[in-house]
Amino acid sequence: MKPTIASLTALALFTLFLLSLGGVGAQEVDVNQTLKSMYEDIVSGVKRSIDRFIAGAQELLLYAIRRGLEALIMIARASYVALGLLGLVLWATGISPYRGRHLIVGAIVLAIIAEVARGLLG
Repeated sequence: MKPTIASLTALALFTLFLLSLGGVGAQEVDVNQTLKSMYEDIVSGVKRSIDRFIAGAQELLLYAIRRGLEALIMIARASYVALGLLGLVLWATGISPYRGRHLIVGAIVLAIIAEVARGLLG
């Protein structure tokens, strides 16, 4: 029987397979180290992704809080001006001097709180 190219190729591959089995113990260690390294790379990548996500969420939350406080301070400024003017009108005209004084004091307290908060925000 004449050997064909397919049978010679199969014989060559089988021979290479048998030769490669000679160092199975060393290759097993290399495969284990490679798998362990791949696992550690995947885990560290997931950890970095989680850290970036949490840092982004934290930055977004701080930005939202800061913008909310700035809006509240702006509303408080408009309110203490309106309260102060209304209190001044009520007190000066004598329509309700007692209520006018209370509105003026409330406007002063609100102004102090708003301006201190604005100073703390920077």
